[in-house]
Amino acid sequence: MIRIQNRKVYPPEFKLSVVKGYLNGDKSQAQICEEHSISPSIFFRWLKKYKESGYDDSVFNVKKERPELIISDYSKITPFIFESAGIRKDDSTNQNDTLALKRKLDYYEKILLEKEIQLRIALDQIELLKKTNKKGNQEK
Repeated sequence: MIRIQNRKVYPPEFKLSVVKGYLNGDKSQAQICEEHSISPSIFFRWLKKYKESGYDDSVFNVKKERPELIISDYSKITPFIFESAGIRKDDSTNQNDTLALKRKLDYYEKILLEKEIQLRIALDQIELLKKTNKKGNQEK
């Protein structure tokens, strides 16, 4: 949890966990709120949002629009990226060097997005295993 100007900001995973914990469990809304130290109004807002989304697990993952360039200040680019693009950092004013650098940054961004997707799939698999395990334990 992060505090921004006296306001708590909860991570999307926490919100989803709380809502799913309520929907999959046998605890009352009051018990859930007390257990997680959240106000009932916040809980009801999350629950409503989740239900209105059609129970979409990604509903709390608010994506901000990406800037057109992933790095707007070229002075913050590490020498490794320049070198991997075949560019000397002190000689990056050439138009071709700029294109090569942009291609390299696009390549790294693509890899990063692929890893993010793999992570989300793994997290979904964990949730499914938890549900399956929970159902198996209840049947015993």
